[in-house]
Amino acid sequence: MKKRFLLMGAALVLVAATAVGGSLAAGQIEGDRAVGAPLAATTLQIGWADGQTRSPAAEYQLSQPVMPGDTVALADATGKAGVYSVQNTGSVAAYVRVTVTKYWADEEGEGKGKRTDLDGSAIQVSAPADSGWLESNPPFSSGETQTFYFRRPISPQEASEDLLQSLAVDAALGNEYTDKTIRLEAVAEGVQFAGAAHGDVNQKGILTSWGVLAQLDESGNITAIEQ
Repeated sequence: MKKRFLLMGAALVLVAATAVGGSLAAGQIEGDRAVGAPLAATTLQIGWADGQTRSPAAEYQLSQPVMPGDTVALADATGKAGVYSVQNTGSVAAYVRVTVTKYWADEEGEGKGKRTDLDGSAIQVSAPADSGWLESNPPFSSGETQTFYFRRPISPQEASEDLLQSLAVDAALGNEYTDKTIRLEAVAEGVQFAGAAHGDVNQKGILTSWGVLAQLDESGNITAIEQ
């Protein structure tokens, strides 16, 4: 008989960190050509799109139990399918990335909180294959964290597609995961887009801010992220 009781009653909690980052790195790179408006005239600011705004440690809890091997659909605060859409609320276009941290936590009792002894990689997330998001290749992840990049620069007042539509739970889990809560935390960051004509400046800006080499096409869209 299969141990279908292992995660019975475990709740799925989505936590979006309120920390959002921005960098005018493209404007800080020295070069022979102008990079659009001066820093004093620009605002780089990003946040979660409508329906996904969360206060510190705000939690979204599913009523259904989560079992080993399950795939669970994710929805935002309004009930719409998908989570982690990033909105550009500033005045300059920006590249955006989101780092997702996955971990297990105790649901109740004195020890309520993150369980560092349980394997975060047993919580499996990925962007839909046909979405505008990509993960670095090879992935920069610790098993607990994964970082995703939106392929095209996001214009002011526009939002990205949702990053995640679902998560999967490893089928090979032991009794130590019984009644544990799954939590996701996400931090969004932005880097100024200098324009399609300034590919070298955009590439240097991303490298300076995020420490990764972005391969860009002629429109300034990210085609790959390399170490």
